Amino acid sequence: MKAKARPSGLLLGFCSLLLMLGLSGCAAGGASSGVSGSSAADEAAAKSEEEQKLDETVFPKDKVVDVKITIDEDDFQNMLDNAGAEEYMGASIEYNGQTFEHVGIRTKGNLSLNSVVRMEDSDRYSFKISFDEYVNQTFEGISKINLNNNYSDASYMREFLSYELAEAMGLPTPKYSYVNVYVNGELWGFYLAVEQIGDAYLERNFGDANGSLYKANGGSGSELNWLETIDSYAGLDLKSDKGDDEALLAMLDELNNGTDYDSVLDVEEALKFIALNAVSGNFDSYLGQNKHNYYLYEREGIFSILPWDYNMSFGGFGGSGVLIDEPTSGALADRPLVAKLLQVEAYKEQYHRIIADMLDGYLAEANFEARVAELKQMISSYVEADPSAFYTYDQYEQGIAQVVSFHAEQTASVRQQLDGTIASSGDGSGSGTGGFGGGRGMGGGGQNMPPDAGQGGEADAPAMAQQDGAAAQGGQAPPDGFAPPDGQMPGQGGFGGGMRPDRDGGMGGMGGGFGAPGAQAAAAQGSPQEAAAAGIAIVILLLACVLVVFYKR
Repeated sequence: MKAKARPSGLLLGFCSLLLMLGLSGCAAGGASSGVSGSSAADEAAAKSEEEQKLDETVFPKDKVVDVKITIDEDDFQNMLDNAGAEEYMGASIEYNGQTFEHVGIRTKGNLSLNSVVRMEDSDRYSFKISFDEYVNQTFEGISKINLNNNYSDASYMREFLSYELAEAMGLPTPKYSYVNVYVNGELWGFYLAVEQIGDAYLERNFGDANGSLYKANGGSGSELNWLETIDSYAGLDLKSDKGDDEALLAMLDELNNGTDYDSVLDVEEALKFIALNAVSGNFDSYLGQNKHNYYLYEREGIFSILPWDYNMSFGGFGGSGVLIDEPTSGALADRPLVAKLLQVEAYKEQYHRIIADMLDGYLAEANFEARVAELKQMISSYVEADPSAFYTYDQYEQGIAQVVSFHAEQTASVRQQLDGTIASSGDGSGSGTGGFGGGRGMGGGGQNMPPDAGQGGEADAPAMAQQDGAAAQGGQAPPDGFAPPDGQMPGQGGFGGGMRPDRDGGMGGMGGGFGAPGAQAAAAQGSPQEAAAAGIAIVILLLACVLVVFYKR
């Protein structure tokens, strides 16, 4: 019998080294993957010094900062009187203690702007601050900040917490924070500041801002169906200095007519984007009739879909019960980004895992309620003192209660869909025609409009009146105790019977510190799955080595 060859000391040492590396890799991957949400310390460690300074100076999440606007009285009044023109006026801005001269400021918005224009007793517009409008300057690299008026959100929380959820999911998310806005020394209102998606955002999340940036506009938007020529996509506006229309057409062609989606899309990011909007019930998005409020960013032919504008999420459309595998307000086939990706079984499984992680992490009941309570404690005194608020303080508290109620109902429904207890899809017509959510009703919101929001249905809301008129007739009533403002009558058209959806809750979140470091930072560090895979590969290599040595043929 032929004697078995013995491994040399060098080989044994090499194999031992491989074993140590493999086990450490597996341990690292296992330890990381067991964490449902990042701690504040881990988050801070993952961020660059520049981003940490940005969070502390411009967009702190743990406090409210003052934004003091000094502007010529006549210029400001002209801006208010001609708000629809959205023309910049010169001003000086003191933002969290830092002063900037020669700053541009203008009104901004789509539905929110048009609605405030129609109000008889409110000038509470959203504003856009442009630090570099007249001179070459930025605020910690940020050139533009939006001051959002919390339109259609009595809780003041929807957009803040939606972005926080997006961060926790690892989506590239604009910075945001609460601010108290002053104009010429007088308190104007309690707002939410949101970073404009632009160069600083792109560089932070993608490493550079050299790609093509498109936005689905508030006019016609885009369902991303195949239309053959770039001129046919009137709902997609180029927002970068240069665009790659050929790459955009190639992506749309592959999405609609091909199957190699990974060659043109960041598929994981797209699945997370769909999950974010579906679970939060946000139909003022790609999922809704207006198919807007998102950006597309292209780098080397691969497109990312970027989240934007979440003041209508988590209760803005009334009740819960979205079909997670058919989360559109109309025919699923008319939203190819959803329909095509979820037709691929592997992608659907990945999508379901993403949703499960949301429910076990950021949206876990204890985390959610704790975060809502934490934010309420931080902002309530500012809400109470808000001189231009759309709602009373009682309605603010009722709005928060509806946030919690929506979350409980929505997550319960989604869990049942994931485990197969109830259906997660229907006949392809979307999440219900008599109200979103498979007939459960999502259209009671119009009864919760602020005073003077408009009562004429379509005429008062040109951008939103067609948002599933069936939902307006079939929607459920607001929660008990949530009455419309004094003198307010429900509207008769669009969006739950009125120009504005209910202004109650936003989505809740978990305890602080769950913002993810961002897609690029996570990729730079290596994901837990990648660490585990590397460790397993080394162990397999080790075993192969041993087999060859001891059982050599």
